[in-house]
Amino acid sequence: MEQRLQLFLQMEQLSQSQFADKMGIQRSGVTHLLSGRNKPSFEFITRMLQTFPTLNAEWLILGKGKPYKDSSASPEIPVAPQPENLPEANLFTPATELQPVETTEIIDFGNNVQIDEVEEIKRPSPISDAPKAIKAILILYEDGTYEKR
Repeated sequence: MEQRLQLFLQMEQLSQSQFADKMGIQRSGVTHLLSGRNKPSFEFITRMLQTFPTLNAEWLILGKGKPYKDSSASPEIPVAPQPENLPEANLFTPATELQPVETTEIIDFGNNVQIDEVEEIKRPSPISDAPKAIKAILILYEDGTYEKR
């Protein structure tokens, strides 16, 4: 995939830094992908396909077909909106606070599915509500080193 990514940058006449800025990722990340040190993540591939909508996903991932989509390609499949009704989680948010908020919005993607009843899905309760003691803290630095305290 490194070769296809390099070829794509040449076709788009983008430098590595221009590509990284356009994608909203670190420049070193692009360097690592092009050198083969890192493999592209699912998030990277989806972001690339969203940033460059004419790019052919099958070519990018598998090397099959042409680099760009045909203009007579099938219509775009709608993307489900991201849930905005969940509270933002962080390291210190207990799992019990992350319960979904009830919503009545149903999105139809053209599947002609009849929905009679919507069931509420509940997460299992935590094993124990007792406070837990911290055993260790791991600090990760951007240069790839870490420190255990």
